Amino acid sequence: MTKKTKITGTTQQKGPESVSISMYNVYFGDCFLLTFHYANDKNRRILIDCGSSGKNKQHMLQVVDQLMKDCEGHVDAIVATHRHSDHINAFGLKGVGEKLESLNPDIVIQPWTEHPDAAKADVEAPSVFTGAAVKHIMGLKAAQELAVHILRSPDRFLAAAGPTEQKYLVKVASLSIPNKEAVLRLAKMGRRHAYVHAGGSSGLERLLPGVRVSVLGPPTLKQSGGIRKQTPWDKDEFWKLHAKLTAKSMFNRAAACGHSIVFPRAGTYSLAKAPSYVRWVTRNVDAAQLHNVRRIVRALDDVMNNTSVILLFEVGDKGLLFPGDAQLENWQYALGVRNWKRRLEKTLVYKVGHHGSTNATPKTLFGLFHYKDTHRKRMISLMSTQKGHHNQVPRQSLVDALERETVLYSTDQWRNKLSETYVVLPERRP
Repeated sequence: MTKKTKITGTTQQKGPESVSISMYNVYFGDCFLLTFHYANDKNRRILIDCGSSGKNKQHMLQVVDQLMKDCEGHVDAIVATHRHSDHINAFGLKGVGEKLESLNPDIVIQPWTEHPDAAKADVEAPSVFTGAAVKHIMGLKAAQELAVHILRSPDRFLAAAGPTEQKYLVKVASLSIPNKEAVLRLAKMGRRHAYVHAGGSSGLERLLPGVRVSVLGPPTLKQSGGIRKQTPWDKDEFWKLHAKLTAKSMFNRAAACGHSIVFPRAGTYSLAKAPSYVRWVTRNVDAAQLHNVRRIVRALDDVMNNTSVILLFEVGDKGLLFPGDAQLENWQYALGVRNWKRRLEKTLVYKVGHHGSTNATPKTLFGLFHYKDTHRKRMISLMSTQKGHHNQVPRQSLVDALERETVLYSTDQWRNKLSETYVVLPERRP
């Protein structure tokens, strides 16, 4: 289905005649195809993310087959906003990833934290990779290893959690697993790669004539230490330590096997039959373990979201804003740049951040949008989400505001629909 929304404004010389945006129903995840229509059928296509944490491989095959038809088997660029599985896991699925690889993009764009040589001294942009930045990236990798251990044995590492919280923490941890197959495939795709940061080159400058493409996030640690959500303890080091301890303790299965691999001659006993003081100590040790795991899982989710690429495409005096899952700490840097704030005002199309979570659409950002209003509803909001997959995502207060002041299209409202395309047609002011 194609919807046409006319907008007023002038277009730059040699710019696109129109822009269409296809949104795909991956449930909880993101997959968007931007097509910039130029004269003489010289279209340019950009795929932004392709992943899901709410649907199976067969469904993603259907999504990618539809995507292949829509882009005629080729895209000029792929943007993988960040490493969360609901944004890139399709690249690692057998039978799906191969089809995506055949899109043969000219360029693959990822955040600076994905640079394959980040731990080396002779990288392309050494000013980005400070000692703290390299340490941060290594810490992220250690935290992802911990997420894998949790998924392998949730009953062991979340023993003190109730069924509901255990299910929630497993779901959050599953988003942050390394996605090695997807990362490896993205690394070998494209003739060139751009690992971007706020204020840097997008790599799309020559690809999209007449379109201004700006990278508003993520900031580097030199630009903003806030993307680490710094706490009094050294989270990077804590992640490494906890991952190592967890890996070693994976081999001790006393509760499950009736004996201890670490202490094979030691007897084991049912906790229910143990003295009250043993039960008290055990419960408190389990609670401390759960507290640490909970902090790390949630912190990792936040930090991964704050590595998300934010792209602003400007065609004439209209903007298309695609922020991935960027959260408040990522936005705080962008909203502190006066010139960027003025340009964000012209946003006509907004890809709703982080599937509709509150802290991904700060009120300061929402207040900047010039084209939103309650009567004319000129602004378009696109939200790829699934209610009930995560607690209070999408946030109802945000959904209400988007419905009140913009034209909101949400995959959560679709029934048996695979995709929908929205076309923006620039025209001169009367």
